[in-house]
Amino acid sequence: LPIYGENLSISASENNLYILANGRYFYTVGKVREIGGELYVPITPLVKALNSRLSLSNGTYSVSSGDTRRLKSGEQVYDDGAVYWLSRIISAEARGESLRGKMAVGNVVLNRVRSKQFPNTIYGVIFDKKYGVQFAPTANGTIYNTPTAESIIAAKMCLEGYSISNSALYFFNPRYTSGTWVKQNRDYLFTLGNHVFYN
Repeated sequence: LPIYGENLSISASENNLYILANGRYFYTVGKVREIGGELYVPITPLVKALNSRLSLSNGTYSVSSGDTRRLKSGEQVYDDGAVYWLSRIISAEARGESLRGKMAVGNVVLNRVRSKQFPNTIYGVIFDKKYGVQFAPTANGTIYNTPTAESIIAAKMCLEGYSISNSALYFFNPRYTSGTWVKQNRDYLFTLGNHVFYN
């Protein structure tokens, strides 16, 4: 379902967890659904994509119109270097995971960027070796593989500020590592797909 307007192009597909507006990815949390021949999109990301505001008063939601001409394009918003490295670490670490699983891995990287405990750039976090290799793909070379299309979308949604967790700083896959240090020193947060996340 594409929608076009002055300086605005929005598209959404059934079962996706995002809408695309001016080359930007807006996370919908719930899937876009088709019901009775109509396509339903969660309102919050649609409002953001329309550069509008959503307010709640007395149990009623209202949308105030914005200037869609001011919605910046993906080319204006996404830093090429950030997308390049974030999508590659997501793809290398979470290639077989769901979109949410991919986003959670991207969130760990960005949470580390914001933390004083780690370097303050995506590249710096990914290649950080202060306490040994932090991400196995930097050691085995899979960080340099071309990322999947869904990993690029996950990276862009993380860069938009969407988060599965704002506090996760560590994750591991129990099938490949015991995660002994993490389990002994950090608090368990949740399990998503094959990964276990800690703060």
